[in-house]
Amino acid sequence: MTMSTDPSAAVVAQEDTFLVNESVYHDRGIFALEMQRIFSSTWVYVAHESELPDPGDYRTSVIGIKPVIVSRDQDGEIHVLLNRCMHRGAVVCRTERGHSNHFRCPYHNWVYSNDGALQGVAQKSGYPADFDTPRLDMMHAARVGTYRGLIFASMTDDVEPLEVRLASVSKYIDFWCNLSPSGAIRLGENVHRVRYPGNWKLQVENSVDGYHGNYIHESYAKVLEKSGERTQRDVTRARNSQSPNNNAKALKNGDGLLQREGGTLNSFDFSAYPGYVAQLEEAHGAEATKHILMQRGISIFPNLALFESNLRVVRPISPDESIVDNHPVILDGAPDELNARRLSNNERFFSSASFADPDDVEAFVLVQTGTTADGTAWLDFSRGLHREKMNEEGELVGHSTDETPQRAIYKEWQRLMAEASDNGGKRAKH
Repeated sequence: MTMSTDPSAAVVAQEDTFLVNESVYHDRGIFALEMQRIFSSTWVYVAHESELPDPGDYRTSVIGIKPVIVSRDQDGEIHVLLNRCMHRGAVVCRTERGHSNHFRCPYHNWVYSNDGALQGVAQKSGYPADFDTPRLDMMHAARVGTYRGLIFASMTDDVEPLEVRLASVSKYIDFWCNLSPSGAIRLGENVHRVRYPGNWKLQVENSVDGYHGNYIHESYAKVLEKSGERTQRDVTRARNSQSPNNNAKALKNGDGLLQREGGTLNSFDFSAYPGYVAQLEEAHGAEATKHILMQRGISIFPNLALFESNLRVVRPISPDESIVDNHPVILDGAPDELNARRLSNNERFFSSASFADPDDVEAFVLVQTGTTADGTAWLDFSRGLHREKMNEEGELVGHSTDETPQRAIYKEWQRLMAEASDNGGKRAKH
């Protein structure tokens, strides 16, 4: 039996060790099952409401490797449509963002409204008078839901309500959104996009990895020290702190987070803007503001991560190719100068020409190159396993350099990949 016929065997969780087989990065059978049992069977992030604020607005996205259109119809309702013509399967919309009341297939000129209804067939005389056009409306995602502006979709009806799915991570999403005095964030017009020759899970793991920063980002820490912003010693001290709020957490459903009271490597100094802090305290309360301003990265399985200055979306292409989109985040109601400096800080760390993000991509390539698909080697994700504890909220808590969130990712991955029935073959509803 190979890993692709029994992918759940690729994760071995024991009392003192946690191992993942290297084939999870390479095996094409495993990748195909991931697209069915994870991306086609769970809630997946597809867009943010700020990207389509008005009726007629749309943006293209993906669910796994399925292209979709996220559109807002004339009544303001959000639709997630499979981006393919029901005639011969051509992609209908080829622009990332725009405004239109209809989508026209470039191949044979079939036209659909922005809610997916077929509006017109070119040279319709070639079909019988009773041609069943409603049957040929664009296919919809089975479920669409939003939380604090984040739009999620599921290709199957057989999922729990979105608010239930996000229950354990929702308070951290709230903290993230409430960095805005109004509680509303919006994504910038542009995106930092990286395409790398490696598996999609490498970026998911890395988004909440507090272990690698001292090493692969050492050059960035030196830049901060030379500029007089922060010493390397201070960066190391913040990472190694044993304070109650310096930790990594495993949440339900494969979600997790990394948070540091003393700040992460890419920390932004909000204390330099006392007027803004006062705004937050007035809007959200003094105690809540302490939690809001804590530096953290939040991973929402399978494809979303939220950071102080940006929203990250992971897009699988194949077992050994992925795209990562980093969308800069603007805080509504915050001072313009603060937003400008945050975006500059984000550009310096997360952009494709930054001091740090290319380091991570290089690490992904090194792992993809160093591992193979034959399943002979196992990767160790055991760091901190002996010292993590369950808190009163049901969160599994480890030190901020521990692999607690990564184990949560692979436990959920194993659970989904072991499902006896897969919903990926179900036809999405009209």
